[in-house]
Amino acid sequence: MLTAKDLGAGTGRELFTLPLECGANALVSQGNHGSFSHAGRAQFAYDFDLARGTPLTAMADGTVTFVRANTKAGDPCWNGGDTTCFLSANLVVLAHADGTTTIIKHLDTVLVHEGERVKRGQRVGLSGSTGYSTGPHAHVMRQRACGEADCVSLPLSFYDVEGSGVPATDDIVRASCAL
Repeated sequence: MLTAKDLGAGTGRELFTLPLECGANALVSQGNHGSFSHAGRAQFAYDFDLARGTPLTAMADGTVTFVRANTKAGDPCWNGGDTTCFLSANLVVLAHADGTTTIIKHLDTVLVHEGERVKRGQRVGLSGSTGYSTGPHAHVMRQRACGEADCVSLPLSFYDVEGSGVPATDDIVRASCAL
């Protein structure tokens, strides 16, 4: 059994893993302070380039506090769109024991409901391109809990990313199977 030390206790990475199933790889198409859309409130966000329908998982244990799943196939913002589609992204927000939330956005399918308790690694949705998006991917960030879906981003490092835990744009990451 893994101990708190094994999970990175004291490193700032004790709670969060990549939002991918065991052994899955992804390209970081935009990292922190990205040149396209990761500035201001979203400066610490990550975009993972993924095929549509890729399972996405909870990065830490938590409670689902918000779900948006209104955009369906055939809707104008289903295959992405400009800033007018911002509020059309299907998404899941989880509240965590450390008082922060995480968001996974641009889902085709949401697999959880508000109030549900989820465990790290549990599927919460399938990737897509809904909302303000240029193609299939997952937008992921840790946030201050502000009572809304999109809050001010906080630094997020992943236990299963070597080194600092902070992948850069164009890095390929692989989800750990050890947790």
